[in-house]
Amino acid sequence: MREFNEQPVFENGRAMPVFPFTDGKTGAAYDPETSAVVRFCVYVETDYDMDGDGKRDLVKAFVQVPRSAVMGHYKAPVVFEARPYCAGINADGYDHMKETAAGTYADFDLSRDLDHPAPARKPASEITAMEAALAADPADWYYPDRGNGGNMVYENIDNFNYYLVRGFAVVVSAGFGSKGSDGLEFVGSHYERDAFRAVVEWLHGDRQAFADRAGTAAIRADWCNGNVGMTGRSYAGTMPFAVASAGTKGLRTIVPVAGIADWYSQQNQQGAQRYWPEEMLNSFLSYYCSSRYSDDLTEEQRSRMDAFHHALSMEQLKTGTDYSPFWEDGNYTLHADRLNCSALIIHGLHDENVSTKQFEMMLRSFRKAGQTVKLILHQGYHMTPAMPDKGFGIRVNGAFYEDIVNRWFSHYLFGVENDAEDMPAVLVQSNLDQHVWEQAADWETGRSVQLHFEDAEASDDASGAAETEKTIETIDTDWDAAGICQENFDERMSLCSSNMNRRYITAPLEEACTIQGTVRVDFRAALAGGDPAGGYHAVNAHDADSLTFSLGTSSGQQDDLKLTVLLVDLANEPFPSIFAEDPQRNVIPTDVVRQGAFEIGGGLKPLDEVEFRTEEKNYSVITRAYIDLCNPESGYEPETAAAGIRLEKGEFHDYHVYLNAARYTAAPGHRLAVVIGTEDPVYCLIHKEYSVQIDRSTVSAEVPVL
Repeated sequence: MREFNEQPVFENGRAMPVFPFTDGKTGAAYDPETSAVVRFCVYVETDYDMDGDGKRDLVKAFVQVPRSAVMGHYKAPVVFEARPYCAGINADGYDHMKETAAGTYADFDLSRDLDHPAPARKPASEITAMEAALAADPADWYYPDRGNGGNMVYENIDNFNYYLVRGFAVVVSAGFGSKGSDGLEFVGSHYERDAFRAVVEWLHGDRQAFADRAGTAAIRADWCNGNVGMTGRSYAGTMPFAVASAGTKGLRTIVPVAGIADWYSQQNQQGAQRYWPEEMLNSFLSYYCSSRYSDDLTEEQRSRMDAFHHALSMEQLKTGTDYSPFWEDGNYTLHADRLNCSALIIHGLHDENVSTKQFEMMLRSFRKAGQTVKLILHQGYHMTPAMPDKGFGIRVNGAFYEDIVNRWFSHYLFGVENDAEDMPAVLVQSNLDQHVWEQAADWETGRSVQLHFEDAEASDDASGAAETEKTIETIDTDWDAAGICQENFDERMSLCSSNMNRRYITAPLEEACTIQGTVRVDFRAALAGGDPAGGYHAVNAHDADSLTFSLGTSSGQQDDLKLTVLLVDLANEPFPSIFAEDPQRNVIPTDVVRQGAFEIGGGLKPLDEVEFRTEEKNYSVITRAYIDLCNPESGYEPETAAAGIRLEKGEFHDYHVYLNAARYTAAPGHRLAVVIGTEDPVYCLIHKEYSVQIDRSTVSAEVPVL
């Protein structure tokens, strides 16, 4: 029988693929007696009793460890992905929201009904990792997802095989409210954070876990060296920052990919709705991730989950699109002083799902805490630079992305002295040539320029040109008159003024201009027209459920009269740029340039190398943002959007709009344009009828540059 006594091997500062691999899916390929990877599930005890059943809630985690570590030949560090989707989803989220909007639910108080005192369990026995693996049922981690049409839950098995064959252990957990776990999926809250924090603490040796759901047989992570690195994309890129913001012992580093630093700024922006209309209520995401519905629940347990989701909707509706205490739990930047680990932050500059402001807020938090932090920015969308589930990756500064992260993890988790902490502070893929990666010593440039605009152009719509005051321009929300829809919004807004927007354009650039950071656009504006008593004749533009649709009016005050602000690169001749191919601006096409370019090792299939497809147009949107006309006091920090005002027609206010963080080089001869418009049909929950006056003499932009 094979010895399974491999030891980690490092070359050029990276862990090498010297460990054998055995597939973890059910079938003839997986036999726990001979598998090179030891697999089992554990149930980590938390501090909460969200269920109110008198017992501390348990959180399920799926563990994969090279057999050599379990046999005691070395201690393995852990790559940990905290991802609520990984245990399954409820794919009927939109229909569910519509079905339950008018339902009747038991009373549920979010401030009272989630915290119940409960004693820690006293295990009756203890079991080893190998014993747990030999007794494990693979159906505990590879099973049909009842909430998603029977599709197999598989991503939590295959995504991190690269690290398994290099001697790392891999742990994934979906947290509270997921299949196999107790509790309730409370999006962005300290409950959600602490569920994943508990897993890290177990790996570090500070918390109790069990090999069985009943909580009788204790199990220790004695194969682990106590060092944990968290990574993952989107939701799985958010939880690393959340857990880090709790000062969690054992969490040595995080590699968040397209992660959220502040949930308010993800859903809203300076008082205005920002995210996709159908997903604006956190209760939608909470239900979507609550795969616990696929467990065998009692009617009482199911009713309690339903009541919780309804209460979560009601609590968010109280605040509308303004900031309030509802959002404080999910503003992880408020706890920057607790950060005690390093971070390698990854984000796509064309990510319209999680805005680029999120990486900047995260970066500033680590800088404030005095922790080592690096930044890699690519020209892609909401993606990871290596996508095992899709079979491709991009080259990052000439290297395979996973090899870069490997060096980082090898240093912080294995203790390899490889100078990983000395990599460039900022590494960014050029928008002029995606084969070029540029470096910067810091994200904050310390230098800015003020844009100066030539005389304003006339509107394409004659009705928008007749103004009584020389510098006052009026825009409205008539999509049809402007000829604007989801598919052409960026193009129409960039290339011409209309009844819905005005452009403010610079003279041609004499030399290349590299923008790096957050652009601020200032102007004075006033509500010009609309019927507040009639709710501005609100229309449900995207057929959202009735509760979600009410978000823009539910606060009981004037709310969500949106202004959209863009910074655009313009040229007389078409030039190559990267554009999304879908109306939601979320998918950028790629082309395979080399098959099998990136080796995984361990006999695993290599990934193809892809590049982003470019199109030639005479415009490119550099960055964008939104602001609510009712929130003139709002600024960069999310909490400044708490104070909305009642607008009076013709009463001007000063606005300071902070666009999403950008890194972009505009070529000589190009012009920069600030575009101020009303509604964005892509992100428009409630289509309202109103008009806005802008004093064009006050429009300016402060642009951070290299």
